[in-house]
Amino acid sequence: MKIKLLFLLLLVFGLQSAFSQTIRGTVIDSKKEPVIGATVKIDGSNKGAATDALGFFEIKGLQPGYYKLRISSVGFTSSSKEVTLGNDNIVLEVVLKEDRKQMDELVVVGYGVQRKRDLTGAVSKIGGKELNDLPVPSFEAAMQGKAAGVQVTVGSGLAGSASVVRVRGISSISASGDPLYVIDGIPVTQDLFMNGNAGGMNNNPLSSINPDDIESIEVLKDAAANAIYGSRGANGVILITTKRAQTKGWKFTASAKVGVSNPTAIPKMLNAQQWMQLNQEAWENDGNAGRAPLPGGITYEQALATNTNWVDQTIQTGLKHGYTLTAAKGGEKFNTQMNFSYDDNGSYLKGNNFVRTTARVNSDYQLTKWLKLGVNTSLSSGVNNRVNAAWSGGLGFAMSEALPIYPIKNADGTWFRGGKNPVRDMENMKWRTAETRALNGVSLDITPVKGLIVRGQASYDYMNLVDDQWSSPEITNQNDAGNANRNMSFVKNFNYYVTATYMKSFKENHHFQMMVGNEFQRANTIRRRTFASNVPGLYSSNPSYLVSSPIFSDNGTNWAFLSYFGRFNYDYKGKYNVQAVYRMDASSRFGENYRWANFPSLSGAWIISEEDFLKDNQTISFLKIRAGWGMSGNAAIPDDARFGTFSPGSNNIAYNGQPTTYPIKLPNKDLRWETSNNYDIGFEMGFFKDRISFELDLYEKVTKDVLMEIALPPSIGMSSLWTNVGGISNRGIEFGFKSKNIVAKNFQWSTNFNVARNYNEITSIGVYTEDAVSGGTNDTRVIVGQPVGSNYLIRWSHVDPATGKPVYLDINGNETFVYNNKNRVAAGKILPDAIGGLTNTFRYKNWDMSVLVVFSLGSQIYESSQKRQASLITNWNMDERVFDRWRQPGDVAKFPRLTRDYRTYNLPDEWSNTTLWLKDGSYARLRNLTVGYSIPKAQCERLHLSSCRVSFIATNLFTLTNYDGLDPELSRDAESDGSGSAGGYNTSRNMGSQNITYLTPPQEKSFLFQVNLEF
Repeated sequence: MKIKLLFLLLLVFGLQSAFSQTIRGTVIDSKKEPVIGATVKIDGSNKGAATDALGFFEIKGLQPGYYKLRISSVGFTSSSKEVTLGNDNIVLEVVLKEDRKQMDELVVVGYGVQRKRDLTGAVSKIGGKELNDLPVPSFEAAMQGKAAGVQVTVGSGLAGSASVVRVRGISSISASGDPLYVIDGIPVTQDLFMNGNAGGMNNNPLSSINPDDIESIEVLKDAAANAIYGSRGANGVILITTKRAQTKGWKFTASAKVGVSNPTAIPKMLNAQQWMQLNQEAWENDGNAGRAPLPGGITYEQALATNTNWVDQTIQTGLKHGYTLTAAKGGEKFNTQMNFSYDDNGSYLKGNNFVRTTARVNSDYQLTKWLKLGVNTSLSSGVNNRVNAAWSGGLGFAMSEALPIYPIKNADGTWFRGGKNPVRDMENMKWRTAETRALNGVSLDITPVKGLIVRGQASYDYMNLVDDQWSSPEITNQNDAGNANRNMSFVKNFNYYVTATYMKSFKENHHFQMMVGNEFQRANTIRRRTFASNVPGLYSSNPSYLVSSPIFSDNGTNWAFLSYFGRFNYDYKGKYNVQAVYRMDASSRFGENYRWANFPSLSGAWIISEEDFLKDNQTISFLKIRAGWGMSGNAAIPDDARFGTFSPGSNNIAYNGQPTTYPIKLPNKDLRWETSNNYDIGFEMGFFKDRISFELDLYEKVTKDVLMEIALPPSIGMSSLWTNVGGISNRGIEFGFKSKNIVAKNFQWSTNFNVARNYNEITSIGVYTEDAVSGGTNDTRVIVGQPVGSNYLIRWSHVDPATGKPVYLDINGNETFVYNNKNRVAAGKILPDAIGGLTNTFRYKNWDMSVLVVFSLGSQIYESSQKRQASLITNWNMDERVFDRWRQPGDVAKFPRLTRDYRTYNLPDEWSNTTLWLKDGSYARLRNLTVGYSIPKAQCERLHLSSCRVSFIATNLFTLTNYDGLDPELSRDAESDGSGSAGGYNTSRNMGSQNITYLTPPQEKSFLFQVNLEF
């Protein structure tokens, strides 16, 4: 009986096989690469299949006859195939052509790529071309105004200066508030504080990255997008993808640019006569008679004969020029792109320029059908010829301690030394910071079975930072050739990750993608320093002196991350999408009790426009709603934060004849992760075949266990403690809009607009007071109910018309002449009501023009340096705003009567922290204007060129603002709390870098001419 049953089953199976056939095949692109996830459907039926990791598809159970297949995939134009199926199976090869418009919808996400329409998280994409048209100190500055919810504040006019980038607000206090930067899958070194803030400028390790190498930038903003980076995603993740060969055969491109730069604003300081007049007025206001004494050992006659314009002595017209050459070759198995670039960015500050030289090679080699090798390698050199700025000298001194009555040189030709002399400092000091960086990665993609891709990548980010300074005998006051100092940092950053991605489709409508992975990163920084006297110049110019100089070791860093993660995506009928992410991270910065942390996220999206009731709508072409929740973390703190630390005794203090050490920081073995819960809901809509589209996001980010370096009372005997305390809330709204206003044969006009509002609030600081953490120059505090880094000031009322003295408000709002720190309150508005950007692009025949306007509305700036530039006569110069001062009874003035004694204003010292120095910080700036002309193809061909474009580029042409200072867009460099630790610098950067200025050099206005060739 069993034998008969088996025979019957075999007979049925054989008969079915004889009358049902299969259509199978592969879908490839023009470079013969497999197209993954393409849909192959049979017209008039519900039968179909999706291609796997090899581009393979298979449709079974078909009867002989005629069939029409439709093949489609995002990023490609659809194709159709007609086949007649007989008694034999059919094997096809389908080639899809790339659709560049659709290809732009592909976005890079953590450890992979997704279609934008399928995203369940908030991701903003910026194309490489949008970065290359801006001559900026560093690539991150070019993101300004181009992604909703991403606030980019360009640092200053210094060459190579860093920008402050904030993604959906700030959720940290003493841990880093900067986003994580990942280049081609490599979390790169981004330590801004390797050199502290010497010279009034933090080091910018991102400045050596060439913007011309960048294909695209994706900003992961919510937890649905960045939870895959777990412990480092709380401040957002910025993914940078570099360029690879795109076309078949060889392609060469070359570009050259040249231009000039000047400051956006020039300080209007008092001349010698004006300063002497005000000095005399203050002298007499204080009840004195006769001539007022002068500082610096200057006689009255010498002062009358001198009128030095120190601003003119420290600025210039900066020169810029740069050149790029690219060679790319695409083939069936091997693709490579090589790029070489040289850029000399001279600033308007005399003696300051940044020279970047980069070389990059990106290659891919299809070894077999199931094995692909990828190589990314770059070598860059960034040389910053530096000058002192801000509080450290140069233009900063020209706005402060370099008085116009001081000469540059004495009558006998020697340098004037009685007071600040920035020209003397510049010409007797050399300063060169050189960064050599190698960023290398190798990857293998293995497809062992159908639908499974295993990817492994190992990378090595090496940085060698050498800071050389030399001071002549004029500065050192020694009878030798001069002093040389060198500080060296060697950073070795190793990273690997392995992922396995499996894709599977069931019954055409159900599509699954599962990814699991493991990642490990270790970074080690070694610091060395050396110095010697009797050296005739920089060590870099006199290497023989380096051999005989002693080498000293300083504290370095050594940290590691170990991670396991997974992501699951499900798509039903192309209109319902669900994503779940889970990541486990371990950090060496925490003890065993809290070394591991978990970061999950869950999100979904519904493409409503795919529903039958909207599918053929002539008005609404696309409509999607998405929502997500997730957790992300922050572990960017010093390596030794959890340990108690000691310092050697000073002033040769000994105990029982032995050297002494004393504790400075309390240990905390329970120090743990800072975590954020993220909630996001977004809407995406397109109208009239996407001629008009917009994106709206509402979000909330709640951070707990905030990492803070607390200042302890002197009675405890230690200065600080790292702890998890309190919470921070960020809530906001983002809106992005794109439109193709005119699409005609000879004229096109498109608009891209984005605006965002973020509300930030400290919800708790535990048992500590507002003075537990301070930022800026002791101007900001942690205040419950206020944003991170709020000003904590005494309120200014007015100038008393009768006496000219300042009138303050006490804690209850009553007027008083008494200045008392007990009357400090949260003051000012450090967060703008709105930030954003508006880009209009025009094309007329061969002409094109792009106009970018950026804006920030509703915030205030605390001008800390004006405390010494208005009304109080010290050894500082003043600017012309001081003319609005009280001079006689009855005057209604902005500033009080002049005095040489701070006690006249009831101040404890010369630094008054009042709301008088709060200014309107709103502005709208014409950030970029680019006008280009593409030479007609026929003329290019006569020159043996594929294309040629010439363009004129202008930046920061004008600014609309009520701010009465130099530049409303400012980012003050972070200053440590005195310990020099990363925690101190982070605190300063988070709490006082964007709304406080202290002699910060204004940004630059530049004009460039550029030529781009392709052959």
